Amino acid sequence: MTPLLPLLPLLTLLAALLLVLPGLRRVVFLAGAFPAGVLAVALALGAGPDPVHLDWLLLGSAFGLDPVGRAVLGLAGVLWPLAALTSLPLLGGSHGRRYGICFLLTMSGNLGLLVSQDVAGFYCWFALMTFAACGLVLHDGSDEARRAGRVYLVLAIIGELLLLAGLFSVAAQAGNPAMAELPAVYAGLDRPALTAGLILAGFAVKMGVVPLHVWLPLAHPAAPVPASAVLSGVILKAGLVGWLRLVPTGALHQVEPGLVLAGLGLAGAYLAALAGCFQQRPKTVLAYSSVSQMGLLTLLVGLLLAGYGPPDALLAAIALFAVHHGLAKGALFLAVPVLKAGNRLAAGLTLIPALSLVGVPLTSGVLAKAVFKDAVPEALVFWVTLSSVTTGLILLRFLVLAWPRGPDRHLPEPSVLLGWSGALLASLLVPWLLADGRWLGYTLQFGSLLDGLWPLAAALALALAAARWTGRWPLLPEGDLVLPAERGVNALRRQIRRLLPLSDAEREAPRWPEERRPLAEPGLGLAVLLMLGLTLILAWLSVSG
Repeated sequence: MTPLLPLLPLLTLLAALLLVLPGLRRVVFLAGAFPAGVLAVALALGAGPDPVHLDWLLLGSAFGLDPVGRAVLGLAGVLWPLAALTSLPLLGGSHGRRYGICFLLTMSGNLGLLVSQDVAGFYCWFALMTFAACGLVLHDGSDEARRAGRVYLVLAIIGELLLLAGLFSVAAQAGNPAMAELPAVYAGLDRPALTAGLILAGFAVKMGVVPLHVWLPLAHPAAPVPASAVLSGVILKAGLVGWLRLVPTGALHQVEPGLVLAGLGLAGAYLAALAGCFQQRPKTVLAYSSVSQMGLLTLLVGLLLAGYGPPDALLAAIALFAVHHGLAKGALFLAVPVLKAGNRLAAGLTLIPALSLVGVPLTSGVLAKAVFKDAVPEALVFWVTLSSVTTGLILLRFLVLAWPRGPDRHLPEPSVLLGWSGALLASLLVPWLLADGRWLGYTLQFGSLLDGLWPLAAALALALAAARWTGRWPLLPEGDLVLPAERGVNALRRQIRRLLPLSDAEREAPRWPEERRPLAEPGLGLAVLLMLGLTLILAWLSVSG
């Protein structure tokens, strides 16, 4: 099956191009998503270890799978088609064709980067996914969506430029190397730590590492539900795969970058969960929950880079946790319209992925807890377990906000119900298929049952105490750090205008009507130019002796 790897992203790319043509919109859309999903699962299960080389493509492309990429590819093969099925009602609206094209382009880029094994190819697919996903955030064209899209685009460009600055130094040393050659390339770099730091920072934007997480709480409420499901479940994992492929763990010979990453991850796991408890919209709460869970993955990657813990155990924990989180969080996002429809039985089933993320016994979350304990140093085991309490708090907040009120009502549209049911079933079964005997045995021990129950009990007790003794529940603005940043930019703009007053002709120039105001505001262009200059400086520092 390995020779089919280059075909995988081309299926959805071709469907996206065909979707430009009139007619058969839903047929073309599903024909692009479902065969690619089935092929992705088949390749994740059956592709061999040897890569496929296409010397005529780009600068010479290679396609293959590493252990974490294989696990995330299987996750993508399950979640993307289910999100496509849930997207069918969106294809009939005024923005339906645009949504379908952006969805398939994002899926193509995501699948392409997962199977790409050369630096240039990986970056091209990553960039396609990043910028096509902006169309999903901007789907309905509202003011909220435009603001979310603007913040997403600024941070995406910053991440891309930081990433490019790191890749310039790799290209200056070795052109377009295969992933397997990167350890030798890093060994020949004059400043490997700087190169690794730039690449780590570039992918940190995609992973939502605190404080670069602010686009997620804005993008999720603005994007449609299926887009949020793949955004949180699969697209965030692209940063994880980029870290593991482009920063070889044995090439840095120092622990500082890894420890910084691990510290940011552990801090984000707690801070994001607590910030999510003070939100008022269900999808925003789930966005902060994703930032928190990505913090735990970031902790694992940081420990791997720093050399703290057995590498095989850390990679196994990363792979299983990524699949567990992607399926559970995808099922929760796809449950939002089900909860809104108001059927109590369907709402009750939503508790399963929520309890799984907390790590309640007999759910896939207890497997994630098992692999964590097997991989991290003993000093961190308690803190990882304690994070289940804050996870329980934020998911209780989500359920309180989203739970149906009033009498039992109807079910959502069949395609929405079918997509959510598939995600729920996958979140129940798939992680167990990845577990070996040691972890299965751990889940049945009495100690593991106790470890899985006390964080939930503590979260319930804290939530009840807060509800009893708190009058008006305090709220944080969505995107937290975005609001003071925007105020600072506006204050700076006003100061510049005072120093450089407008001429009479500029004051009388016609202004854009509110409904036709362009997305790219002057501040966005200025930010891009500044980051481009910074990138060139960093690239020069990377390649100079």
